[in-house]
Amino acid sequence: MPAYERINAVVSLTLIGLALYFVLDFPAQVTVFMLFGSPLELDSPRQWLMVVLLGGLAMAGADAVVRAHPHLTTLRLNYRATFWTLPGLLVILATQTLGLAPTPVVWAVGLVVVGLLLWLTIYAEFWQASPRLATDLWLRIWRQLIGYVVALVFFIVVYQTRSRSALSATMILLISAMVALALLRQTPKEIKKTWLFAAVIGLSMGQITWALNYWRTGALNAGLLLFLIFYLMVGLAQQRLLGTFSRKTLWEFGAIASVALLVIFNL
Repeated sequence: MPAYERINAVVSLTLIGLALYFVLDFPAQVTVFMLFGSPLELDSPRQWLMVVLLGGLAMAGADAVVRAHPHLTTLRLNYRATFWTLPGLLVILATQTLGLAPTPVVWAVGLVVVGLLLWLTIYAEFWQASPRLATDLWLRIWRQLIGYVVALVFFIVVYQTRSRSALSATMILLISAMVALALLRQTPKEIKKTWLFAAVIGLSMGQITWALNYWRTGALNAGLLLFLIFYLMVGLAQQRLLGTFSRKTLWEFGAIASVALLVIFNL
């Protein structure tokens, strides 16, 4: 099956699943389990299971598309997994944002937009599986754009829930690590370093979120601050992986951080 047909099949199945997610009536249920010696409540566990399944469907579909590339140099799982994260997170984010649509028409338009973004993202990931196109400028720009937008919206959405740190910090940790995996991907030879940097970034973001939960501020400010920290860490890690890390790089990122902090704290 040609790549375009595979992408069409993945996107179609995912959109059907998303539509069903908003149509199905999940029973009101609360599951309580102990975490660090205190009870933690999880609302609608079946609904969250559906969210995980939809994200997994998008990831599995992206893997099937990427594996079909004739010039893919390796089928190692730790390398292929870096192509799954953005499609999966994009679908999971859609489950948390499409429900905010004020009218059915806006919801339908939003579903079409999600389908288009998912199609383009898997398409870009497919072509980046080729060593010749892995550093293509436009493909890299799309990957960076989708990755950073998904991260920013997730940070705001998660912080707005005001969940316990054990839950919100863990979610930020996982989201940050998964997005970083996609953004930092270089070549199969560098994949171990990519996973190491992504893990460090994820753990750092989780710790920062834990501390931010004690700060009484709006979701937008906290989300932007988390995004700024994430952007700086990913940018510095990219420079290190590319071998272009220097004192000049630190000054540039420092200047960006100073200006961004002034904007965030004056919102």
